[in-house]
Amino acid sequence: MPVAAKSYWPALAGFVAFAFSYTAVVARKEGSAVDAARARWYAQKERGLNALSAGQYQKTHA
Repeated sequence: MPVAAKSYWPALAGFVAFAFSYTAVVARKEGSAVDAARARWYAQKERGLNALSAGQYQKTHA
């Protein structure tokens, strides 16, 4: 006696909903971490260039 085929749509919809919400939360935290790292890198670069140029370095980025 053959078994009726089950629909995978509910499981797929649940997975997509979970994956989307999880990714949104994790991506926001990772984005903040990348922004903070970029700010630290620019600050360090600026301090280094300022030290090498004896205070004559002009800030060129926003």
